[in-house]
Formats: sequence, C-alpha cells, structure tokens
Amino acid sequence: MAVMQLEGPYPTFARPSVEECWEVRNRLHSLHGLGGEYVRPRSCPTIDPIAMRDPEEVKRHTVLDSLIGTILSQNTTDNNSRRAFASLKTAFPTWEEVQKADLNAVEDAIRCGGLAQIKAARIANILNTLLEERGSICLEYVRNMTSDQIKAELSRFKGVGPKTVACVLMFHLEHNEFPVDTHVHRLSKMLGWVPPNADREKAYLHLNKRVPNDIKFDLHCLLVTHGKRCPRCAKGGRAQTTPDGPCPLVNWSFKAVQENDSKGSISLLDQNAIKFLEG
Repeated sequence: MAVMQLEGPYPTFARPSVEECWEVRNRLHSLHGLGGEYVRPRSCPTIDPIAMRDPEEVKRHTVLDSLIGTILSQNTTDNNSRRAFASLKTAFPTWEEVQKADLNAVEDAIRCGGLAQIKAARIANILNTLLEERGSICLEYVRNMTSDQIKAELSRFKGVGPKTVACVLMFHLEHNEFPVDTHVHRLSKMLGWVPPNADREKAYLHLNKRVPNDIKFDLHCLLVTHGKRCPRCAKGGRAQTTPDGPCPLVNWSFKAVQENDSKGSISLLDQNAIKFLEG
C-alpha cells in the first residue's frame, strides 16, 4: 500500500492519524478537563494568571504584550514568567518606557523569570527595531497578515523561534497553530507521533500539518498540562503538581500503530510507542 505524501520534514510518516489525535485529546480531557490548566478565551498563559483571567482584560492585551510575555516564558515556568511580566509592567507601564529605560533596570525588573540579561537584550532589540522601522512601538499591524506572513515578520527578531511565534498565533491571534514546547515534544515522541530523532522544530513542522485544526488548541494545552502533572509522562518522572489521576494513555488501544504497518510487521519506532502505551 502506498504511503500518502505530505508536506513537512517527514512526508511519508503517517502518524498521528486524525483518529489518534481525537482519542488522545478525549482521554486527556477526561482526566484534566477541557484545555487542562488553560482556559478560553485564548489569552497568553505567560501573562494572565488563570484565576484572574478576565475576558475584557484579555482583549486589551496587545500582540507585543503576547510576544514579550512568551519571550519571558523561555526556559522557565509559567508562574515565573507571569511574575516577570507583571514586574516589568509595574516598573515600566508602557513599552515606550521600557525602550527608554536603562538595560540594567529592565534586567532587574525581569530577573525573577531567569536569563534576565539575554531576555532584556532581546526585548530591547524588538522595541528599538519597531521604533526605527515604523516610528512607533507597536505590532498590531500583524493582525492583517496571514499566518505565514506573521511567522516571517516575528521570526526575524533574535530569540523569537517557531515555538514563540506559534504561541502568539494560537493563544493571542487565534490562528490554527500547534506549538511544540518541551512537554509536547517529549509526549509526541513517547506516543510515536514523530521519529525518535525529531528535534522540536521538525516536530512542530510535522505535527502542525497532521493535527486537525479544530483540536489544535485543546490538544496542545492538554499535552502541556499532562506533561506537567503525570508522574509517568513528566520529565524524569517528576510531576510539577499533584497528579489528577492515573495516566489515561496507559494501555489505550494501539491498533492504530499496528494498522500503520501495511505488511503486518511492527517497526522499531512502533515497538517503542507500544512499550510506552502498555506501561
């Protein structure tokens, strides 16, 4: 049987199927609830504390808020990035004030988020570039662009990679994107949804093509939540929070894995996925 050709780094890699995506989404939803620890409307989770997420307040966030909030989330927890964003906005309420501020003062304001020197320099570069090129510190113009145009526009800034851009697109601009963070990357490998050697960027390019648009938001958020809360699926087996219950991915039917092999044999990749699924 011929394998369907798809765009992306793994054009003949036929997983995950639409059915698999829905099955994993539904199983995780049964454990963690809709969206896990993330709730709609689609705000930036690195800016808005969940308990204080007001729909009207979310609407007032700008694209630049979301981008810088996501930069602050790099290599740290959501709680730390929220603290860093709140501290920065308390010290400098507008981006114009941040742009004019001494870089050391900006570093001090975001220090609680980690990597303050690197992140402050990246923020300064974005603000200075916008002011020089457009005469104002604003990114609202990207709202009129396509997803591909937004990716090209934002990724030109140093330190803004595919995951950061995808988060801005999905959480803030409500585009159909599937960001791949460390949790999604780890779980997608465990499930056999990407080749074992796939890095995060290639995993994103592959999964963004294969995950159905109507569940990209839910599945991303649920995988992140599960990757934090499940001792079996967390990095090093150390959950960040109290588990919500037994892992629903253990012993779920792996017929889709077996059916993927048209010759009836199971590849090494599928054997690894079955080992994970069987627990």
